[in-house]
Amino acid sequence: MALWTPAPRFAQTSIPCPACRKELTARRSCHKAYLHCEKCRKDYELREFIRQMDPALEGFLEALYCDRI
Repeated sequence: MALWTPAPRFAQTSIPCPACRKELTARRSCHKAYLHCEKCRKDYELREFIRQMDPALEGFLEALYCDRI
């Protein structure tokens, strides 16, 4: 039984990109989490999409330390 499981580095969401409407990917670095559009190559702050949160983003954020959000 594992005592600690590392948080995933990314998760595919159903949240559309404001610029091109492609689904955004939730990503994390060592210091922060953000949403990224693969098509536009744009990054977005999480707080801009809290009202649109889907189960994939919620599960991704549950595994992160609060200081990265």
